[in-house]
Amino acid sequence: MKIRHSAFIYMALLLWQRLAIGQTCCSGGVPLSSNLGLPPGEGQTLQLNLNYDLNVLQTLKTGTEELDDDSRTRRTHSVLLQGGYSFSERISVDAMISWVRQERSINQAGNTDFTATEGAGDAVFLFKYKLLATAQNQTTLTGALGVKAPVGASDLRRDDGLTINADLQPGSGAWDGIAWGQVVHVLKWRQSMSLSGTAVYSRKGKNRNYLGSQEYQFGNETQVSAGVADRLLIGPLIIDPSLTLRFRHVRPDRLTGLNVPSTGGKWLFISPGLSYWFSPRYALDARLELPLFADITGTQVSPTYRLNVGFFTKINLGKPSAFQPGFPLN
Repeated sequence: MKIRHSAFIYMALLLWQRLAIGQTCCSGGVPLSSNLGLPPGEGQTLQLNLNYDLNVLQTLKTGTEELDDDSRTRRTHSVLLQGGYSFSERISVDAMISWVRQERSINQAGNTDFTATEGAGDAVFLFKYKLLATAQNQTTLTGALGVKAPVGASDLRRDDGLTINADLQPGSGAWDGIAWGQVVHVLKWRQSMSLSGTAVYSRKGKNRNYLGSQEYQFGNETQVSAGVADRLLIGPLIIDPSLTLRFRHVRPDRLTGLNVPSTGGKWLFISPGLSYWFSPRYALDARLELPLFADITGTQVSPTYRLNVGFFTKINLGKPSAFQPGFPLN
């Protein structure tokens, strides 16, 4: 029985590899981890952040080599609602819910194969604790532990009844564990400018009901980012420009214990952003993310660009607070 089972899995992976070449699996995914973490807040502060995120993948690569093939396109549209509440200066919680539409288009020999899914995505919950805070919060260090709950559907089917691949589903069908950390330092010589560093590790759980009887696990993910933000007063306008570098490493996905071909990789992105505060409580935010480097496992469609726009508000339910220095909203 074990030999038959191993042979079945081996044949399934060979079939997946053929599909990966024709359909191009990818490690773009729904951008939950990269949007985690609201700005540091004072005690009894409620924060809300509503974002639209467009992730476009149309660069076909093998390893670090870009292939001359523009027949494949992936787009992920995500609406992300993140809320956070600070119980005190040190303790806070964040929660994120999502709605996702994923699209895949393959143009070959004059024919177009288009597949799209949409629906509620997975949800994330974080418990955050400020580990360190120097005088006047000049430097703060915050850590968090959390989970991603499998709220989104992971078993959607095509019109012809075939189950859609895992990477096109709105949800993952599995619980994930998340560790998150962030350090923020406000410069003494320019109190409106801050430096920040963020690290996120997501340990993926297993969808034990993939295709009805198999076990699918997305690759564990590590992200590290470093950014700088400032506050500029241009007449009556309050503008926060920012610049962030983000490194993302994703391990290969696994199907019933074996690595799935053409999944996983390493990426380095640069992301300029701009926030406009039209009151001390409300801001509009926009940022563009572009890849600087990518090392792909196998052959995949890799991110080409990503656009994120959003609305941010904070409500202090305790005593009124001063307007904080510039800080990236995402």
